[in-house]
Amino acid sequence: MMNQPSTAPITRLDLSSAVVSTPSNLDRLGQKAIQVLLEEVEKRTRIRWQTNSQIALEHAPTIILDLLDAVAPARVADGFQIRTRLDRASPSIHIVGNDARGLLFGVGYLLRQLEMTSGRVLLRTALDITTAPRYALRGHQLGYRDKTNSYDGWDLAQWDRYMRELALFGVNAIELIPPRSDDRLDSVHFPLPPLEMMAGMSHIADDYGLDVWVWHPALDDDYSRPEMVEFALAEWEEVYRHLPRVDAILVPGGDPGNTRPRHLLPM
Repeated sequence: MMNQPSTAPITRLDLSSAVVSTPSNLDRLGQKAIQVLLEEVEKRTRIRWQTNSQIALEHAPTIILDLLDAVAPARVADGFQIRTRLDRASPSIHIVGNDARGLLFGVGYLLRQLEMTSGRVLLRTALDITTAPRYALRGHQLGYRDKTNSYDGWDLAQWDRYMRELALFGVNAIELIPPRSDDRLDSVHFPLPPLEMMAGMSHIADDYGLDVWVWHPALDDDYSRPEMVEFALAEWEEVYRHLPRVDAILVPGGDPGNTRPRHLLPM
């Protein structure tokens, strides 16, 4: 007598041969989420998942990436849902981002749940989660400056790796520091001039959809003098002209600097 196929439900999902299915209307950031998922799995397993544009979906576990309808109620920015279907006929994982950045955060959450070894990807526990951030701003200052004695020696590839990992854990903003601050203007460790590196970091952040803040201290002696204000604004404009993305600017009048509000605010 021939053995009949088992109909018992499976409790874990072997994703080693999974196919990634995506809608055709994903924007640039949505496409970045796909890229990150494929690259991070391949880095740890040597498995390059195929997408549904490259291979048929039948007989393979499917990871479906999608976006919530833009007019959906209770659509909280940066949120996502993950649902797992554990059945033998068509096992799947469905990641739905409330927006494109939420889709990237959903990919990060899935990656953290996977057991990845050489030649194998395994999900041991079904996922059923709907989540959104408690705080709208979740940022981290990345100071390419002589004072750090650490990542002042990083190149752009290392910054890309670092910002990617921040995003995979839910960070949605970074804060940069301009070339002139309360540090020395140069470091023996700098692989690039400060303004060139700042522009590159802004570009990387934009690739991952991260907001870019700039901490830009008012350092000059006396902003009651029109010529000093003119000098400062021209210097600042040169910095921002090079940055692909700027979402917000913080201008401290002190620490460093010594500018009273009556002069700082008009400037």
